[in-house]
Amino acid sequence: MTINSPVPDGWDAAYHEWLDEHRVALEAHDWARAFVGYPWIQGSPPPKTFLKVPLSQARMALVSSAGVCATDQMPFDAQNPYGDATFRVIAGPLRSWQVHHGHYDTTAAQQDYNTVFPLRALERLAGQGMIGSVSRENYTFMGYQPDPRPFYRRAAPTMLEGLIRNRVDGVLLVPG
Repeated sequence: MTINSPVPDGWDAAYHEWLDEHRVALEAHDWARAFVGYPWIQGSPPPKTFLKVPLSQARMALVSSAGVCATDQMPFDAQNPYGDATFRVIAGPLRSWQVHHGHYDTTAAQQDYNTVFPLRALERLAGQGMIGSVSRENYTFMGYQPDPRPFYRRAAPTMLEGLIRNRVDGVLLVPG
């Protein structure tokens, strides 16, 4: 499956020019200096889409960029200055979890993953009949991606295939 990347034509040259100039600061994790002049991608507004079923019948999924995963899953590489373009499947409530993301304060998420991956809230809504159900598979990744193209080439299509396979009607996108 192919995902249309929001990375515009010509961005590659701007990215490599920025990277050549800021590589030392990036690898030193000096984020204030590293991201001066970064070629931010200006996306267009997403198209409006509507549920094809009433919300009370909809199967919903979570996709979060917070870097949460179960303790028996490989942690995200939060120390990599170039990001981590992988994702994790979360299949149901987490009995134990870990949060690896070096670009936001993870204190609350370390105490309760529901602050950045609100699975319990979705399950409560399903129990109250507000939504139909919660997908068996939900997804999390580390949102820090200086070059988002590897994520769009590898992770995003696989997550989309999982959402389709699980017959998901709607997705709650949660930033980290």
